[in-house]
Amino acid sequence: MSDHRFDKLLSEIRNEPVDDRVVAQAAERVRSSLAGSPTTEIGAYKLRNCADFQTLIPAYLDKNLAEARKLLFEDHLHQCVACRHAVEQARVGELQPIWRPIMASRRFPVWRWAMGAVAAMVVAATALALFNGAFPGQHAIRGAVQNVDGSLYAVVDDQVRVIPAGYQIRNGDEIRTAKGSNAVVRLLDGSLVEMAERSDLSVSREWKGTTIHLDGGHIIVQAAKQRTGRLYVATDDCLVSVKGTIFSVNRGTKGSRVAVIEGVVRVSSGEQTTDLHAGDEETSNSSLSKVPIQNEIAWSRNSARYLALLGDFAVLQKQFEAIPGPGLRYSSDLLPYVPDHTAVYAAVPNLAATLGEASQLFQDRLQQSPALRSWWKEQQRGKGPKLTDVIDQLKTFSSYLGDEIVFAVAKDGTTYSSPVVLARIRQAGLEDFLQGEMKRLNRDGNQGGLQIVRDPWAISPSPNRPFLVYVGKGVLVASPDVAELQHAVTRIQQSSASHFAETPLYQQVVRSYQQGAGWLFCADMEQIVAQNVHDESNKLPPGIGDVRYLMMERREVGGKTENRAALTFASERRGVASWLAAPASMGGLEFISPDASMVNSFVIKNPKSIVEEMFQIIGSGDSNFPQELAKFEAKTGVSVLNDITAPLGGEVTFAFDGPVLPTPRWKVVFEVYDPVTLQSTIDKLVESFNREATASDGALQLAQQQVGSQIYYTLHNSKQPAFEIDYTYVDSYLIAGPDISTLSRAIRDRQAGHSLTHSQTFQSLLPNDGYTNFSAIFYHNIGPVVGPLVDQIKAVGTLTPQQQQSIATLQANTAPGLIYVYGEPERIVVASNTGFMGFDLGTLMTMGQGGSFPPQLFLGAIMKHPGSTQ
Repeated sequence: MSDHRFDKLLSEIRNEPVDDRVVAQAAERVRSSLAGSPTTEIGAYKLRNCADFQTLIPAYLDKNLAEARKLLFEDHLHQCVACRHAVEQARVGELQPIWRPIMASRRFPVWRWAMGAVAAMVVAATALALFNGAFPGQHAIRGAVQNVDGSLYAVVDDQVRVIPAGYQIRNGDEIRTAKGSNAVVRLLDGSLVEMAERSDLSVSREWKGTTIHLDGGHIIVQAAKQRTGRLYVATDDCLVSVKGTIFSVNRGTKGSRVAVIEGVVRVSSGEQTTDLHAGDEETSNSSLSKVPIQNEIAWSRNSARYLALLGDFAVLQKQFEAIPGPGLRYSSDLLPYVPDHTAVYAAVPNLAATLGEASQLFQDRLQQSPALRSWWKEQQRGKGPKLTDVIDQLKTFSSYLGDEIVFAVAKDGTTYSSPVVLARIRQAGLEDFLQGEMKRLNRDGNQGGLQIVRDPWAISPSPNRPFLVYVGKGVLVASPDVAELQHAVTRIQQSSASHFAETPLYQQVVRSYQQGAGWLFCADMEQIVAQNVHDESNKLPPGIGDVRYLMMERREVGGKTENRAALTFASERRGVASWLAAPASMGGLEFISPDASMVNSFVIKNPKSIVEEMFQIIGSGDSNFPQELAKFEAKTGVSVLNDITAPLGGEVTFAFDGPVLPTPRWKVVFEVYDPVTLQSTIDKLVESFNREATASDGALQLAQQQVGSQIYYTLHNSKQPAFEIDYTYVDSYLIAGPDISTLSRAIRDRQAGHSLTHSQTFQSLLPNDGYTNFSAIFYHNIGPVVGPLVDQIKAVGTLTPQQQQSIATLQANTAPGLIYVYGEPERIVVASNTGFMGFDLGTLMTMGQGGSFPPQLFLGAIMKHPGSTQ
């Protein structure tokens, strides 16, 4: 464009007549925007630095943040010490320091340095922005489509188009798989993302790492080892972070489900953060149940490989369980030396021989299995520690120690002391070994993690002091706190017992030893929760304040592993603690067949009284709750207490029972005392939903039909043809499932006595004790699930001979398990008789992850620093 034409265009723009009303409306919009509410403005902020995040603190503490922004805020808190301090200050009512620009002095040298610093920051910010594709018009490439089976669409600038394999995915591109289609995306770091049908995602990168934004659908991620930062998968209700692993994320209308095939995954949902290992699963919503992991991966083109890998893990797990553990200990000569006010006491056996044998089993299996060998080669890439090196270091270190290692943490008032670690020394040479480890660590660049102390009184206290280790009088003593080290060494040198022997917790510990101790963890919960009991701003739910002790024990008796945890209360259980009923008959289990893969069943006290207590708890924190409840009941014509909870009994059972393909066979069984009232309530709720439903919601249709003497009810949604819930009433139970055939089969199995509780598999898992019933059980047996999945994979011819062999071992070595619960008058006991010494393959694989394996990790240096408060 010539200068003359450009000037003419500017002149026309300046002289264009604008209606006064248009100008007034624009001014009013600007004024309204400037005067808008803080809550509205918060949602529009871009979170670029700590100052931006700290503006969200008031809304976060008031629980007014949107869920997605809350997840971003909490993820930032995990990484930023300054912002965590700011949140704590705001929580206790202290004034927060507000960031303000500091005016530089007019002196020329300072100005000169300031300009240089600004220039450096601009260059750094520009480089970072270029790397992340943050400039307008810049869309950095984040990955490429590797394979497409069916149709894959890209949504770019509101335009939808079909994309082929090889398409490069840029920052902000949204890609979707169509019905019956799947695709594989390779990210720049080498990670593979497998998309199931109807999945929708985009990819972005920031300084902390690469994020896969899953808006809906199901993906399996094979995360490559991350050189810097982490790989994240973000849904609107959870955040998954990894360094390198294989896992599945399934995002649907009810919530998200994360399942781990290999490695370790961290899942943050709401205020809860959980680390998941291989075989673990987590959901973001309590209404979304867990399912066998085999179900989650059945759709994948790599399902044969994953099943083969799980088969190898199953063999190893079974072999590990067969390793004889260390013998039981019936007393401890280290007990007198723990701190006076010990609130947490733990003792673990020396596992040198056990871990050595487990390592040899793993190496043998590695030679036999191509699938495991291929996976292991992937794990050995990079500079991280090798399993053999970790085991060798741990075996050498443990060979110097006695038969147990004791950890103790004291609490004086509201302050927890630093942990103290104690162990007898079995043979000479420990100090030389530790000196050699220190030199090796320093050579590897890990400075200051461990310090050997010959004279504890020659060391001055310091907040940054490394883990201190004293070796003398035949005892190893370790602690990050000088004072705690001095107290323990004094007791040992003078052969004097601490005042811990005068406490009730000591008596609990002694009783555990008298019964034979393997792994032992004891906590004085009365001390730990005392501050919450007396703090009105952090009040515990009714009944929880009565808790006294938490005892967790694991021992091997007669070749069988016993795991037991007991939560003891000061008096008879009340409030929330009493919701679990005493052991009682579970008639709902009679509707579950021996082929069930997962069963949860429990008995509770009167549901109506539980809901009444829940309403009281909710109402004490939300003054609007009674009004909202009244609105709901007036709108539906249903009383929650009298029409929903009063007809129910105290027994609930949920199970996956039967084939998983093409539709998982689930069952829910409720005990019902008044089926007439309950059915009337269901009719009213369906009518109320249809009155309020929009066209996009669809209408619910409740129909009934009689088959023989049995009446079945079917619930459909007009907008979701695949949605179906069927239920019927049998004796004093309501049974629900995905179709009528599932229900009729359950009724026939009950009449024929063909139920889970009568099967040999279930009977072999029952504990040898005096109880005739349970308060709750969790049963799992994935063996029946694997067969149909294998048949499906074989049908498409994707199994190699080696994979067929590995999957056959999975079917042969997948053992069932049972966790059971007893609700006693003054305590709750949870127990199980499966597992291997607290170790599984995930434990061995992740040992020392993120750096060399120093002995101080085994000593517990990762515990809290001195002076921390609760």
